[in-house]
Amino acid sequence: MSQAAVGKATVTWGQTGRADGVRVTRLADTAANRAALAEAARRDRLPSALVDLGADVALLSGSRLATTSPVDNVEGLHVRAGRAVKVDGQAGTVLTSDDGFAEIDASKVVVAVIDTGLDMAHPAFAGRVVAPFNAVDGSRDVTDKLGHGTAVAGVIAGARGLRSDTAGVAANARIMPIKAFNDKGLAEPKDVARGIDHAVRHGAKVINLSLGANEATLRKLGLWDQVPALEAAIARARKAGVLVIAASGNDGRKAMADYHPAQGEDVLAVGAINRRRSRAGFSNAGKELDLTAPGVDVLTTKPGKGRPSYARTSGTSFAAPYVAGVAALVMAQHPGWTVAQVEAHLRRAVTDRGAPGRDEAFGHGAIDARKAAFEPSLPAQPRPAGGPTWQERLQEFFCLQ
Repeated sequence: MSQAAVGKATVTWGQTGRADGVRVTRLADTAANRAALAEAARRDRLPSALVDLGADVALLSGSRLATTSPVDNVEGLHVRAGRAVKVDGQAGTVLTSDDGFAEIDASKVVVAVIDTGLDMAHPAFAGRVVAPFNAVDGSRDVTDKLGHGTAVAGVIAGARGLRSDTAGVAANARIMPIKAFNDKGLAEPKDVARGIDHAVRHGAKVINLSLGANEATLRKLGLWDQVPALEAAIARARKAGVLVIAASGNDGRKAMADYHPAQGEDVLAVGAINRRRSRAGFSNAGKELDLTAPGVDVLTTKPGKGRPSYARTSGTSFAAPYVAGVAALVMAQHPGWTVAQVEAHLRRAVTDRGAPGRDEAFGHGAIDARKAAFEPSLPAQPRPAGGPTWQERLQEFFCLQ
């Protein structure tokens, strides 16, 4: 490879696409240089694009470079092969692009999926399933007769390469399937609690709970007296350094104060946005909401008897695992971070939607997987009108000591 010219540039594409401070490695356009830059793109752990600039070929790498991605379920103008771009005003054509997520080694991060089970024969999870557990009967049988758990797991860590248009957010993370539902679709809080304890004992760093119910439903089913056991298990997980993520629910409520377990203080509650980045109408909202994520028309895995089967589905059940996958990418790169640090980072790695700062429709905002995965230091989001609460002021005081 000849001597490379390396610098920073502004890259633009389409009518609105723009990324500043993109690293540009530029070489004379030869077959050998294209191959060398393509190899560098596979190792840079950033969104990147190989661009034909006429006499030169350039590798563009940057956290804000919005490259096309099989895990990105929101619409937008992306950098992809064949698209025209400008590098500091110079016109070029994209030869190849990648999202950078697959370059992050999340293979040591275990995400527990407490749900309806898992199709363990699905090729999307081959070689990455650990410590399966049936919390209902105490066995290792996690056969997924309903398909929900398999779909949730696919959003988190479905393998790349089986279909070109989909992949899990952290495609090489490990999945711990925990079956807490019976085959009629009912999960008792005590069984979810049992599953949480199993996940903690067996090394999970993230627990995904795409489940929940409001108080009235739990009382009607005679399960309300089990809720304290569930809350206690979540608190134990948090104390053990495990991040617990829960779906906000699909009742379309503007107040989710009684929706369990998402309303709890030890849970990161996630609602759903659609492809237009608006809050999905079915997604519960409220002051307990932390984040929103793609949850409409999500393409993900379904049970297929050993075949790579996929289907589209919607719900906060599929927004929560998107955040769980992002959390796995963050933990993979920052293994020394505490659960509180990971949570704080995720709350900052957002696109602010609705009212400035945290609001009841979007929480802190819509999660931005690129910010979360590739920008370790992010500024705090603006606060809602009225300024910080006395609790926030006290926290700031102690942080400054």
